[in-house]
Amino acid sequence: MKNSFVKYVIFAILTSAVNVAIYLFVYNLIIKNIIVANFFAYAISITLSFFINKQVVFKNKMKRVYKQMFFFLMVKAIAFVIDSAVLAICLNIFDIPNAISKLIANCSTTLSNYSLNKKMVFKEE
Repeated sequence: MKNSFVKYVIFAILTSAVNVAIYLFVYNLIIKNIIVANFFAYAISITLSFFINKQVVFKNKMKRVYKQMFFFLMVKAIAFVIDSAVLAICLNIFDIPNAISKLIANCSTTLSNYSLNKKMVFKEE
């Protein structure tokens, strides 16, 4: 577990950086709506995350990629709701700057995502 968790955290930081960069790009240059910007950031970064987790972190050889992607998206949908709620609270209640709020929101879902991915999505059959 320790080795896969370390890999997970390293790649979570990478995909979080992608997520934050896309979020800020969309929010600042396309549409000033946190939910829309967060959706685009999530869509791109979770696709990247799925393939990194499957190939590198969990070294999963399961051939039924569509089934895994379905469960992965379910885990991420739950995380998206949590992430969006934390982001809105940071921005609207605590008045934390946008980029810092997004980082806090991303960190809020890391451990639950790892556990659910390991036990539900990329488990060996």
